[in-house]
Amino acid sequence: MQTNEIIAKDCEIPAVPMVAFKILRLVEDPATDVSSLQDAIMADQSLAARVLKMANSAYYGLRRNIDTISEAIIMMGFVAIKNLVLAVSTKDVYKKFGLLEQKLWEHSIGVSVASGLIAREIRFIHAEETTVAGLLHDIGKVVMNNSQHERFVLLTEMVYNDRSTYYEKEKEVFGYGHAEVGGVFATKWGFPENLCDSIRRHHFTSYDDLMDLEPDSRTLCSIIALADALCLRLGVGYRGPRDDIELRDGECRKILNISEQRYAELIETFKQAYIEEKQSYQL
Repeated sequence: MQTNEIIAKDCEIPAVPMVAFKILRLVEDPATDVSSLQDAIMADQSLAARVLKMANSAYYGLRRNIDTISEAIIMMGFVAIKNLVLAVSTKDVYKKFGLLEQKLWEHSIGVSVASGLIAREIRFIHAEETTVAGLLHDIGKVVMNNSQHERFVLLTEMVYNDRSTYYEKEKEVFGYGHAEVGGVFATKWGFPENLCDSIRRHHFTSYDDLMDLEPDSRTLCSIIALADALCLRLGVGYRGPRDDIELRDGECRKILNISEQRYAELIETFKQAYIEEKQSYQL
């Protein structure tokens, strides 16, 4: 039996929330106008509040308040709205929300923040989409935890007890990895191709393994891998810092041409940005 068939048998891949599905289809349609998109967003009060909160955040640096969804759409743009919808709707995938799920969510937020900082540092043209890729990079873990919670708890205990990573232990427990599960999830939800690539391939062994991808996808995978390593080192989403395990952060820094000194500065910037972003997701 092929790995994808085993995953389909073992894991319950959730359906796209209907409001999110409608909005994503509207954003992809060149004939969509602001009024149609506004009506779709306002069908979900929580999403509408999140859009307004994001539009008024320090990220956009406006001197006046944005009071309507239509203003927010015009100011943020369709791409930013699409990314926000993906981010918000994905949190609904979490069926449970205990300590384990909280840690998974915190790690995802951390990688999202770090990815955005790294993308802007190297002037990556898809910086906004990079933050969504960071948020979704480990969505396979969430699906595995929802579908086979006891096995995932066992896996988590092995990761902590053996001072290893999920990537190193999950095939021993499940027979497949979270990146593969995430790829199935991303395909079913109809994510853009470069986003699917970053979810499936952010645990690449060598940069040469990515040569079949488009250049932007290779860069995106490298950004996510470095952001993931940064969060692991700091213990974001874990019980504490994981500075004793072997990661590829040095290799990724070289790929992205980020000096050791500049990387240290980015880490300090990240620490404050992570706190602020984590608070923004409490809505």
